[in-house]
Amino acid sequence: MRRQIVTILQDIADDMEADAKAFDGQSFNGRTVGEYFGNQGAAIRAIALAVKTLYEEERHQSIEGL
Repeated sequence: MRRQIVTILQDIADDMEADAKAFDGQSFNGRTVGEYFGNQGAAIRAIALAVKTLYEEERHQSIEGL
């Protein structure tokens, strides 16, 4: 599971880098800003789910070790 999470986090990092390049120089308007923030929101959600999964995995292992 941890390997999958690392892969997902790398994909997010790659996507954010690509977005920064793709949006650079575009018009500052509602559509562009909305799309950029939408992409960031999706990335934040994915990171939050990855952290939650790692936390729950660690907690589960800790409980089993008692």
